[in-house]
Amino acid sequence: MAGIEKFSESLGTQINLVARWMRTALEKELTQHGVTPSQWMLLMALGQRNEMGQTELGKMVNLDNATITRCLDKLQSMSLIVRNQDKEDRRAQRVSLTTKGHQAYHDWNAIGKKINDQASKQLSQHDKKLLLESLGLIIGNLNDAYTG
Repeated sequence: MAGIEKFSESLGTQINLVARWMRTALEKELTQHGVTPSQWMLLMALGQRNEMGQTELGKMVNLDNATITRCLDKLQSMSLIVRNQDKEDRRAQRVSLTTKGHQAYHDWNAIGKKINDQASKQLSQHDKKLLLESLGLIIGNLNDAYTG
């Protein structure tokens, strides 16, 4: 049948399966730290940038405001982040890592690396780089098409 895409050849299906498997692995690894993959992802983003506006952070990780707020509340209760009023926009919040947050970033980054290494262990460095570039293009295409 023309026009029917096979399950095994569907880009969306395969990416979804990879994401589910990686999330499952991440959940197993993070359980002992008492955090969720969403909380982990926010901490990883902050570790890359050190300080960000809460809105900018939400866009970076593609989470809605309510989820961001809940996750940041949890990270703050764990003394991993601090939130301060933005000096230029009193309605906005700036989020940054504490000393304890920086340590968690380094420790938890190793968890992500372990899972990424397991997932890509049979890929050459070239293929891994190509995959990441391709996924970046796909993300950009979808972002342009659905957020513009």
